[in-house]
Amino acid sequence: MENTNQIPDSRRCKPDKLYKKSSFVDIYERLQSLWNGEFFCDVKLQTDDQKIISAHKVVLSAASPYFYAMFTHFAVRNHDLVALRQIDHTALLHLVDFIYSGKISVTEKNVLILLPAADLLQLQGVKEACCDFLQSQLCPSNCIGINTIADLHSCTKLITSSEIYIHQHFSEVVGDNEFLSLSLEQVIKLISSDRLPVSSDEKVFESVISWVKYDLGSRQCVLSQLMQHVRLPLTSKDYILKKVAEEPLIKNCLKCIKYTQIRRPYSTKHPE
Repeated sequence: MENTNQIPDSRRCKPDKLYKKSSFVDIYERLQSLWNGEFFCDVKLQTDDQKIISAHKVVLSAASPYFYAMFTHFAVRNHDLVALRQIDHTALLHLVDFIYSGKISVTEKNVLILLPAADLLQLQGVKEACCDFLQSQLCPSNCIGINTIADLHSCTKLITSSEIYIHQHFSEVVGDNEFLSLSLEQVIKLISSDRLPVSSDEKVFESVISWVKYDLGSRQCVLSQLMQHVRLPLTSKDYILKKVAEEPLIKNCLKCIKYTQIRRPYSTKHPE
C-alpha cells in the first residue's frame, strides 16, 4: 500500500519555503484590543492610590525586564493582584498602553512622571524618548533641574548635554532661582569647572555672593570655602578693587580679605 504521507520524489528537490511576517502592526492591534476589552487578563496592577490596571503577565514580561523578573522569580509571580509602589497611576497607564500599542506621546505635562516610571520598569526606549524631549527643552531656567533629574535616573547622555548647556549659558543660569537653591557641593562643582568660559570669572564671583545672600544665616559661614574656587587672578585689578574689596560680605570675612590683595606677577629678575 502506498504511503500517502511521503512527499513525491519530484518535489523533494525544492527548498523549504520560509514564511516571514513583515510587520507586527496587526499583532499589536489585536493585543491592544484584548487589553482594552480585558479579555484573558491574568494580573491586576495596583498603584498607591488604589487604582487598578488589568493586563497580561506574558505581554508585560515580554516588554519589560522588571515585569519579567517579577513574574518569573518574585513571590508575586502567582498573584492575581500586584501592588506597585512609588509609581504614578497615570504614568503606569501610559506605559502599559505603550507595551500593547508600541506608541507613546511624551509631552511637557507627562515627561516628569513618565521618566521615573520608565526607569523603574526598565523600558529603555521610553526612557530615551523622555531624555530626548528634556534635552530639546533645555533653557537657562530649567537646565539645572533637568541635570538633577538626569543624574537621579542615570541618563548619561542627558547629564552630559545639560552640563554643557549650563557651562555655555552660565551667566544666564546663575540669575535663576534654580541656581540659588543648589547645595554647597553643587555650587562648588559648578563654579570650579574647567569648562566655564574665561569671560565668566567676574560672574562667578557675583553668583557666589548672590547664592550666599539668598540664605545668609546658614550660608555666610561657607563664603571663604566658595571663594577658593573663584578665579579672581583672571579678573581685572579694577574689578577686584571696586567690586570684590568693596563687597560687605568680603569685608566682614577675615578669611576672605586675602582675595582682595593684588598679587604682582612673579619675576625671575634678581635685584641689582
